[in-house]
Amino acid sequence: MHGLVRALWLLAAGLMTLTAGRVAAEPDEAAATWQRAHVAIPAPLGGDRPVIGLWHDREVQQALPRVAPGGRVPAVLFMHGCADIGHEEESWKLLLIDLGYAALFPDSFARTGRQANCDPASYGTAPFPAAHEQRQEEIAHALSQLRRIPWVDPARIFLFGYSEGGMAAARYAGGGLADVVILGWHCQGVRPYQRIHAAPDIPVLAIMGESDPWYEARSGLHCGLLFGGRGGATSLVLPGNGHDILTAPNVANAERAKDAVRAFLGGAAVER
Repeated sequence: MHGLVRALWLLAAGLMTLTAGRVAAEPDEAAATWQRAHVAIPAPLGGDRPVIGLWHDREVQQALPRVAPGGRVPAVLFMHGCADIGHEEESWKLLLIDLGYAALFPDSFARTGRQANCDPASYGTAPFPAAHEQRQEEIAHALSQLRRIPWVDPARIFLFGYSEGGMAAARYAGGGLADVVILGWHCQGVRPYQRIHAAPDIPVLAIMGESDPWYEARSGLHCGLLFGGRGGATSLVLPGNGHDILTAPNVANAERAKDAVRAFLGGAAVER
């Protein structure tokens, strides 16, 4: 009997050691979201044409050393929505490089086992609640990577987020940001998903649609109601708009959103 118990104990110990080895060998999941980040660098910063691709692409890596030699440029860290990088995010990518900003979009779905935390067909939410804390890890990791890039101006790093990414941007409490832009999120969730967690001296722009179907339960609520004494904060509610901002059918509202972002960021902030 003692021999059998010892054999079982050794087997269990071996399995635990093997499991621990597998865990230790797993890649950093937040790092994976950065390696698969979408990158957009406007011309002439990246040469005679924009640099657009994934961070790990050979063409992107070859172009990066040529960006803004001898200068520093502003950068936008953009957190995508719950359904990954789609038409709305692509539209923001084009707008940002038109304004002269380098834009980087970490891909949260690069994580092992990552699932959508929403159902676009039914507007259902929370099938994968772990996404919320994962997005915070991804922001922190991406900011650490951005600050290592020689041509990125560390004083001009802007955090944007759309939908689930907007919630993540609103919740991020770390420092080192110039501005925060919250898109398609009303800041009115249950704790701990309420309010804006950035320091009060960080300017905030929030844009959402008045008729956003994701937020019918909190109709009429928006981030501006939680600004309090926060300075440099603007809340824009687009009348009649749904969840999309730049890709909404209402072209006038899309232009209002573009104008608000241009004014908030101060136009093309590239140092020449």
